[in-house]
Amino acid sequence: YDNPEHQKNMLESIRKMVMEYKDEPFVLMWLLGNENVYGVACNADKKPESFFKFANEAAKLIKSLDPDHPVAIASGDVLYLDRYAAYAPDIDVFGANAYRGDQVFGSFWSDVKRLTDKPAIITEYGCGAYAYCYTREQAEEAQMEYLVGSWGDIVDNAAFGEGAGNALGGFLFEYLDEWWKGYEPGIHDTKGLWIGPFPDGFMHEEWLGVVGQGDGKLSPFLRQLRKSYYTFEKLWK
Repeated sequence: YDNPEHQKNMLESIRKMVMEYKDEPFVLMWLLGNENVYGVACNADKKPESFFKFANEAAKLIKSLDPDHPVAIASGDVLYLDRYAAYAPDIDVFGANAYRGDQVFGSFWSDVKRLTDKPAIITEYGCGAYAYCYTREQAEEAQMEYLVGSWGDIVDNAAFGEGAGNALGGFLFEYLDEWWKGYEPGIHDTKGLWIGPFPDGFMHEEWLGVVGQGDGKLSPFLRQLRKSYYTFEKLWK
């Protein structure tokens, strides 16, 4: 992110994207990156200052091309939040993918408010519908309780709520199971891909959907609605 050639290429890509989509009626905002601070395929984890300075330049470019939509970032939880606060003043909304378990998002909202005084959004929150030593019904129930708790915390911290008052909302991740994430697309993989605050202590990334595809025999056409789907249908009615 401090390489001039790379910066030039990325900004040109952003320019083309904005010019192509800025007049689409369903654009809500521009969202920069996706968990860049974790350093997957980039050096933002090693050079966070360079990353956030560059992200700020990208935000300024976007605003010069499209003054009608805010610019947000999709960071990794609150890692390097202090660097964001110091070096990205032109990004309007702090967004982050956050998976914090049944304790919902904890101090996330107050941390963002204290360091940036900007609105915040959860760009990913979710829980798998599979768990070791759970029946399918128990796992779906646990998923539903986890997601409802997360959504309730977002609502509580929105304007006029009981919390920090800076929550804009959140993106439920996700609608439909993705069978490729365990690297064996032909099976609905049940192995935990990483340790985290989930019902059985593991993230089951192939089971994050509030909608499943059954045993796969009718994929990709079957849509098997889970308890979480029906619950959010009522919450968001």
